[in-house]
Amino acid sequence: MRYEFRRDGETVGAAQWEGPGQVAFDFPDEAARPDVDRFFEREEVYLGSGHDGEAFQVRRRDWTPWEFERACRSFARRYGYRAERVPNAAVEERP
Repeated sequence: MRYEFRRDGETVGAAQWEGPGQVAFDFPDEAARPDVDRFFEREEVYLGSGHDGEAFQVRRRDWTPWEFERACRSFARRYGYRAERVPNAAVEERP
């Protein structure tokens, strides 16, 4: 799953979910990179179902496709971008 972030019609960067906790970022403007990393590395707290004894669940914003998609849209709103889901780019081999 890949999202591109646009501002004023220009693509400013992209994020691609490759697996749990594995997101590839493509932001040519290195000044934006710390904001991107910090935003996606944060954890979210969700209300659990309670039947498993856990009232709350804590996960990173890039742990599942659902959380990644939600995080991309939240990131775009927070920083004034427009998020658009686009076809995946090639995935790099990882050790």
